[in-house]
Amino acid sequence: MTRTVLLTLAFGLAAILATGTLPIRGGIAAQTPGPVPVATIGQLERAMVGPSSDAIFNVGRAEPATDDEWLALEDAAVILTEAANLYMMDGRRADDGEWMTMATAMYEGGRAALVAVQARDVDAILDAGNSLVEACHVPYRDGGRPMGPPPGAVAPE
Repeated sequence: MTRTVLLTLAFGLAAILATGTLPIRGGIAAQTPGPVPVATIGQLERAMVGPSSDAIFNVGRAEPATDDEWLALEDAAVILTEAANLYMMDGRRADDGEWMTMATAMYEGGRAALVAVQARDVDAILDAGNSLVEACHVPYRDGGRPMGPPPGAVAPE
């Protein structure tokens, strides 16, 4: 997919989520019940968070050299920041305590990375990456599983 198609889809989704309506040809809008999570936390992690955070962390190995590399890094920061919003959605968030604290910290780290990328400030990108590591990996230090039950566990009904 081209960048234009991806951006069009992203802006369209944002409009639907912001207004709660689905645009229909001819200007008529149908009411939608609101956003409904489709992906699991693990799927978001694999599809969005992992690749995007890797791109930010890898700036420490190789700084972006071209406009296209900077643009790809900006896209990664946008995806990571918006993934934090997805973690906070009703129907997906685990609680209003630690989960929301971690998701908010992820949002703030992603937002800091985005601002740093737009300024092409490598040191600030690395600082944002460090804050992301702190925010997202603290729960694992004690062997916790903030992303849900272990694989194969039966979900409660």
